[in-house]
Amino acid sequence: MKQLSIFEQPTLNVLRDIKLAMAAAYRSSGMSIDQVCDKVNGLAERHGVCVVKGRGQRLTVDTLQKWLNPEDTTRYPSIKVLPVLCAVLANTTDPIQAMVAPLGWKVIDEQDAKMLEWAKLHHNAKDINRRIKKLEAEL
Repeated sequence: MKQLSIFEQPTLNVLRDIKLAMAAAYRSSGMSIDQVCDKVNGLAERHGVCVVKGRGQRLTVDTLQKWLNPEDTTRYPSIKVLPVLCAVLANTTDPIQAMVAPLGWKVIDEQDAKMLEWAKLHHNAKDINRRIKKLEAEL
């Protein structure tokens, strides 16, 4: 494994990267900030997710804009709101990927998970077949 230099170390402070990913997803969504805000509020309400502090409070456009601004380090969505934002913003996993990337992890979809499982099973099957052939040759 290659030793990373001090300049190549991934940071565990992922807030900026998450906000960059959310902002990029918003720009590519084709929706207005008002539409995104309305959809977040609707989806959060449907799933019982409290978007902002305070009983019965709804997300405002002003707060959403602060969440999407990578330069604003004081306002950001809570972890419970992140899946709602991802679902609204073109069903993206990029903000969650930004959160786990420094750990060397990847977010994959169901199809990729099936492909990974298939590859592991296929690899195991090849090993088993080799062992079977070895044992057969010894008999």
